[in-house]
Order: sequence, then structure tokens, then C-alpha cells
Amino acid sequence: MKTDKVTTIASMGGYGGEFISDTNEHTPDSPYDYVAIQVLSDAEITAVGNIDNLTSVTVSEGTIIYGIFTSITLGSGSVIAYLGG
Repeated sequence: MKTDKVTTIASMGGYGGEFISDTNEHTPDSPYDYVAIQVLSDAEITAVGNIDNLTSVTVSEGTIIYGIFTSITLGSGSVIAYLGG
């Protein structure tokens, strides 16, 4: 049971997050991926992962995008990228 709990926590950003507000490419430290992107202010997001065509997409404040992302680049705005395993 404990393993299931740890897996669930890890899949929901239980390893913390990274505040991003610049236009640099951000990648998570190994062995993690980003598992959610919470938009703090309207953001133009390019994210590489398991969601196709997430390139220069404008996303409204308050939106959370769930997936498995290996890199995130903003054109504008700010987000928190949550780490999972």
C-alpha cells in the first residue's frame, strides 16, 4: 500500500516544483519529469512531452495542464512546473 501512495504523490507533483517566468528552456533534473504546469499569469507555453502540438500555445491564468513534460519554454507569462517521477 505504501508504494501505491508514494507513486500517487509522485505523479501529482509530490517532488516539488519550479517557478518559471523567463524565456529560457527549462528541463527537470534527472530522474524527474514535469507532470503538471500551473499557469500563474497568462502564458505562451511550448512544452515537449506526451501532448502533441503544445507549441507557442497561449494558456489562461489559473489553468493546469497535466502530462509528462521533458522541457518547458515560455514566450511570456509565469508558471509553476511540478516535478514527478
